Amino acid sequence: PPPPSPLTPSPPPPSPLTPSSPPPSPLRLPPPPPHPDVTATSWVLHEQTNCWWGGHGAEEVDPPFRGSDVPGVSTLPACQAACVSAASSGLSFCEGIIWAPRAGKCYRKTRISLGLCDFDPTYNLHLRSDLPPAPPARVEPAPPSPPPPERDARVMRRFEFVGNGRCRFPWNAHACGHVKPVYQPCLVEQTCTSTKEQCAAKCAENRDCKAFEFNTKNGCWGAPCELHGAVPDHVQVLAEDIGHLYTCMKKK
Repeated sequence: PPPPSPLTPSPPPPSPLTPSSPPPSPLRLPPPPPHPDVTATSWVLHEQTNCWWGGHGAEEVDPPFRGSDVPGVSTLPACQAACVSAASSGLSFCEGIIWAPRAGKCYRKTRISLGLCDFDPTYNLHLRSDLPPAPPARVEPAPPSPPPPERDARVMRRFEFVGNGRCRFPWNAHACGHVKPVYQPCLVEQTCTSTKEQCAAKCAENRDCKAFEFNTKNGCWGAPCELHGAVPDHVQVLAEDIGHLYTCMKKK
């Protein structure tokens, strides 16, 4: 018989695959944002002070913006922390808090003007000392300069003096299509002027104006010039007007 054929060696086993790149490292999440550190914020205490909307020294941070307290807050440190974190919650920047110690209520405030706040033994104001710099003060435009004296005299000659007081009208004064009480049957316009001559000029230019009243009591915020569409027949002086000059004049 033929000799047996030589054994063919089997191929070596495949070598383990070497990865082309190292396996990805586990994902690392970013650290959570730090909790507002109320201890890093210093506070200035103004005892027995209350500030609120409507010209009383502050505006509200929390809706509906009419004195809503912060829900779930019943301690002073929690109230301060809520103030520090207000801006990060999408609310207005909190400049300070009104804290009611007895009731345990917290009110966050912004646009605080300490000089307009009121005395109130029920509340304390805690004002942040890390506030951003205040914006530059708004410069109010100066009132218009008065016209030359000859123009003033020419305008005033078109009016008849009724009296030094508030313009008052007959009870049967008809104006603006209806009858109203003796005080203002028809108020055409109420505006700001610096002098009675300027007020008279506005009345002279308005065909609906039949008389004007000007006072030295109210600044521009109180619109001291009133243009009336009815003819006054007397004046009235109130106790609160003592020390201030009211002038009532009607067109000739």
